[in-house]
Amino acid sequence: MERPRILLVDDDEDILKMLKTALSKDCDITTAPDGSKALDAVRGQTFDAVVADHMMPGLTGVELLTQVAELQPQSVRVLVTASERVEDLRGAVNQARVHRFVNKPVRVMEFRGMVMDALTAHQLAHENQRLLVELKDKNDQLVRALGMVQDHERKLEREVEERTRELKVAMAELEKLALRDGLTGLYNHRFFQEALTQELSRASRHHHPVGLIFMDVDHFKNYNDLNGHPAGDVLLKELARILVDGVDLPEIQFRGRVSDIAARYGGEEFVVILPQTPKDGAVIRAERLRTAVAAYNFTGGATQPNGRVTISVGVACYPDDAITKADLVTQADQMVYRSKRSGRDRVSVWGRDAVMEKPST
Repeated sequence: MERPRILLVDDDEDILKMLKTALSKDCDITTAPDGSKALDAVRGQTFDAVVADHMMPGLTGVELLTQVAELQPQSVRVLVTASERVEDLRGAVNQARVHRFVNKPVRVMEFRGMVMDALTAHQLAHENQRLLVELKDKNDQLVRALGMVQDHERKLEREVEERTRELKVAMAELEKLALRDGLTGLYNHRFFQEALTQELSRASRHHHPVGLIFMDVDHFKNYNDLNGHPAGDVLLKELARILVDGVDLPEIQFRGRVSDIAARYGGEEFVVILPQTPKDGAVIRAERLRTAVAAYNFTGGATQPNGRVTISVGVACYPDDAITKADLVTQADQMVYRSKRSGRDRVSVWGRDAVMEKPST
């Protein structure tokens, strides 16, 4: 399979180098320092994806991607932006038909995962379109054959049923992929956002609490640097198995509930939604998760600063700590930073450990 061809556009040389490093392992990278040179590259060769910074001298990222959409409509378009203005986002969607947004400051692992996921989704969409065209062609053939030879009616009907079944299977697989993280098999960020919205709405109607656990693998970059990115992927997969309930890991004592919703938030960050769970219950589960991870014998764990793989955990609850989804996620995330600043491998709880802090770099 050919390596994806990616065009990276940014007037900041350091950011351009960082983005190139994040993708060069799996992709062939071309870089451009501004929109004008990027358009020259687009006119000269075909790219699977174009990643552009929003604020650049000359052409802005939205203006560049708008022209890319006309010149190479098949390409995945990604906008890197620190802007939260509605006009900028509306222009990116309406004019450039951007597929993904990357917020600044860029998190390398999250950026890499987002671009690779976007490429995969785009390829699946094209394959699905090919299947639809193929199915239409087969159905047209069947209609013509039915008019010519009535004796083949039953055979042709069976072929139609088989093609329809294949399409349903393909569509079901696409729907599954749209909700799951490709590496860990956990629910993805998109599903997490939708699920948390639903759980908070249900909790509001029935006056139930909802707990949220946010966690981040400690010193994950150090682990990747010493053990390699494939080993890092294995670590994330094993951590995901612990989160789901560790049913295949007899050494893990932690067992979640069927109603708990575990998801990969991005990179080495994970979240667990705990429906109908008050703060005390959420803290107990968070501590059990932290203990389970610390006790698990991850390959290469001895290379970590503490001699084992650990996680920093944050906990926040609805409605005690927040009544909106955004505030609840922010508070749980802030507690992760609190745990890291307090020495890592610990659980911090909103309202008990600290007020909001700025993330550490």
